[in-house]
Amino acid sequence: MRDFTIALTLTIALAGCAAAAPQSAALSSASKPVSPTAPQLAGTQWRFVALHGQSIPDEVHATLRFDDKGRASGRAGCNSYGGLFLAGGDGALHFEQMLSTKMACLQPAGAMGVERGVMDVLDHTAHARVENAEMTLLDVTGQPLATLKSDNASQ
Repeated sequence: MRDFTIALTLTIALAGCAAAAPQSAALSSASKPVSPTAPQLAGTQWRFVALHGQSIPDEVHATLRFDDKGRASGRAGCNSYGGLFLAGGDGALHFEQMLSTKMACLQPAGAMGVERGVMDVLDHTAHARVENAEMTLLDVTGQPLATLKSDNASQ
């Protein structure tokens, strides 16, 4: 009976992994713009490369991760942050209850400016668009707020 229980548990776990993999791959390898849904975002990780049209300095690392429980988290340039995300099939994307640590970072240069920009973008995001492993976060009028590159290969 114990062997049967172990085999059943492994089968269920492997089936769950196999079912989740195509969603992330389909999202990051899309050749035309895609409006991501929550299941497609789950398990993906992104790196901010531009905020409000301005490139982020190479030394500053700002990231965004989506888990399968509706949580988003990452680094905003200096501090860690986390909260909830809601995604709809029409490309709607909203972040809620975002909290962050509150350290001041003098190095690398530009970290605190990026930090403010990331938190502002998360606060004003209304939609997302994904194309060729790049995600654009948009405001309610459809104007781009941030550009992120897929960082899933580093996981």
